[in-house]
Amino acid sequence: MFQMLGLGEKAGSGFQKILRAWREQQWFIPLVSEKLDLEITSVALPMVSLIPENVEKELREIVGDDSYCSLTELDRIILVLAHGFGKISNADIQCYRKEHPREIGECLKHLVNNGWLEQFGRSRGTYYTLPNQHQSDLLLLFPNSEHYESSSEHYESSSEHYESSSEHYKRLWEVAAPIREKGRVNKSIVEKTIIALCSEHYLQLRTLAELLGRESDSIRNHYIKPMLSHNLLELKYPDQPNHPEQAYRTVSLPNDKLD
Repeated sequence: MFQMLGLGEKAGSGFQKILRAWREQQWFIPLVSEKLDLEITSVALPMVSLIPENVEKELREIVGDDSYCSLTELDRIILVLAHGFGKISNADIQCYRKEHPREIGECLKHLVNNGWLEQFGRSRGTYYTLPNQHQSDLLLLFPNSEHYESSSEHYESSSEHYESSSEHYKRLWEVAAPIREKGRVNKSIVEKTIIALCSEHYLQLRTLAELLGRESDSIRNHYIKPMLSHNLLELKYPDQPNHPEQAYRTVSLPNDKLD
């Protein structure tokens, strides 16, 4: 009767609410212990966050204290993953959550619309970062970067090129925009764009995929390999094709070879 009047709860339902509240706050899960001889059941409610204090502080600065408290559990997990990995995709989040990809997508859209995440790429190549944390292989844009040594003299000189390299990356981003912003594009147009992107400096596969908004495997199989076989691109490490820092640059060819 009391339950029907809203003055009481079904036995056990209160503990489920506690578990849900602790989960939403990202606190350590409550622990239940029993002493059968004394017929005592104890519940420990640790109000300690699973999110490291320094990470939570950074996220609060991005989101704001009031908004942070109203974030859903999925919101917080996504932001923590973005903080930990630098950049994440819908598929990455699915490894840690059981929500449907569409629900995750809606959550990502919500975070982007609020300015708490930044979106890059399109379609399957879409990924997300925390604001102002979009990074690329800038060192590969430095002229003769492979000759730089870890001395203070070289670090100083490289810092002089940082701003110009950043501008260079912005130019590359603009060059690749027509490919990145469209779905299907003629293969020859993509090849010409890759040739333009790699015309000055070696670029790694992940950078090309990022600029073009495509999956790395797709870029490798459909463009890089054929272009290498046709001598349109050259390897930075020709003697080590599987070098972890492998990168590609355009081979100088007459203009009629590119038509």
